[in-house]
Amino acid sequence: MKIKITMAVLFLVLTVSSLFPQSGTRSIDYSARSFGRGGTSIGFFDSPSLIMSNPAGLSFLKNTAVNGNAIFMFPGMHFRNYKKDAGGNVTTEVYNDKDGESNVFVLPSVSYVQKIKDSKFTFGAGVFTTGGMGADFTLNHQLFSEPQTYHSRFATIESCISGSYLITPEFSVGITGEFLYSTLEITMPFSLPPSLLKGTLYTSQPSPTTYGKYFSDPRPYGLGYTELTAATEMSNLASYTFGGKIGLAYKFSDRFSLGASYTLSMPLDFKDGDAKMDMTAQFQQASGIAAQNLVQVYGISLDSAYKLVSALFAANGIVTSNGFVANYKVDNRFDNPQSAGFGLMYSPFSGVRFGFDFEWLNWSKAFDNMKLTLTEGSNSNINKMIASGESDANPMVVEFPLKWKDAVILKFGGEYDISSVLTLRAGYSYSTNPIPNTTIIPVIPAVLEHRFMAGCSYDILKQLTVNAAVEYGLKNSVTGSDPHLVATEYINSETSMYNILGHIALQYNF
Repeated sequence: MKIKITMAVLFLVLTVSSLFPQSGTRSIDYSARSFGRGGTSIGFFDSPSLIMSNPAGLSFLKNTAVNGNAIFMFPGMHFRNYKKDAGGNVTTEVYNDKDGESNVFVLPSVSYVQKIKDSKFTFGAGVFTTGGMGADFTLNHQLFSEPQTYHSRFATIESCISGSYLITPEFSVGITGEFLYSTLEITMPFSLPPSLLKGTLYTSQPSPTTYGKYFSDPRPYGLGYTELTAATEMSNLASYTFGGKIGLAYKFSDRFSLGASYTLSMPLDFKDGDAKMDMTAQFQQASGIAAQNLVQVYGISLDSAYKLVSALFAANGIVTSNGFVANYKVDNRFDNPQSAGFGLMYSPFSGVRFGFDFEWLNWSKAFDNMKLTLTEGSNSNINKMIASGESDANPMVVEFPLKWKDAVILKFGGEYDISSVLTLRAGYSYSTNPIPNTTIIPVIPAVLEHRFMAGCSYDILKQLTVNAAVEYGLKNSVTGSDPHLVATEYINSETSMYNILGHIALQYNF
């Protein structure tokens, strides 16, 4: 009966989480108890959330238990960038200096551990909202007459089954099988290299050229672009994949324990999403530059130049009445990173415990590029210019650079039993920022480094404990490089973020 009730709760959390995608930086842990002491958990064997941090530690839990946990996130974000002059060079004049929208997110999790009587096996199951990242801004862009939406949501939810085995009274091994569900959506002006326009353009020159070469060649015989920008929206992207982790736990005594864990990388293949790409503003600007070039070269009137530009595109099969807005089906590919960590717990005397965790996350391999594959392009004008994207056999493939660096997380914390029913906690965590200044953008603001935490536990009943914690991620800023790999609008820009989180959990020991 207990297992049936617990599995019903797990199903409910998975359903709610799937309908309410989360955002924010990767959570450094998954239990209000461990958050209160800086996120230290790998060497502390005291919570069903060990399913996620170190499944081997489940062997040392004293009771069958169920734990319901919620994280409340209140992120704050800011973005500033600078205006470009007529030549496209970034100036010192501030163009945007805006806060992101005030969002509140709730990340629920639930876990259950079953101690198998007269056995060396322990069973666990859980559903964890493991986070993601996201932001919402309304920003000016010099190509567009109206402010543009900058929006992102990337969420991961994991359903897990764990098992641990006590090899000796002091040493245990454990494994967790993971089913990961992820969602992704992005809306923003999206810059593309002119070389993507591979369609053939016939001009008055002796031989044809490509649209990309015409757009990138210097003026007045080309348009002089280093990037092309489209208002882009991608939605309804979902990924389902499997992974796992393995853990080791050694409990020397109630005063000292060690743990280690390793998590596999999991591919995130987002399929059959919807994408909309609006290049109207870009081609209006390009037509204006082309007309100005003709005025400069041939000395004709601007009105006559516009008519010649229109005739040139018409001769190449570009029907202006069809516009420059295209809908696509889109696939996206990157990875959830592999990670490894170890931790310890040391109790110098009764009622006082200190912990330390170290984690390494292999972001450099997982978040090198996002590979976007677009098919079923609905606009014949764009299909002609790009010469791809209209079918599965001839997709448009775009590599969106991320170039993240590997991250290291250090966690320090401790707890003190005030009485038999009350425990106080405090801790600190430092993590290196994985996002380089060559790819930092406001819709991917996961740049936090320093976090301070405090919390407590109180036994409401003999079998029922409430755990609570607060966390403050100090504001951190990253300045975009020059040149920037994503778009020139981010050159010398400043993206900053802080985060306030509240954690609350109830644990019932059977």
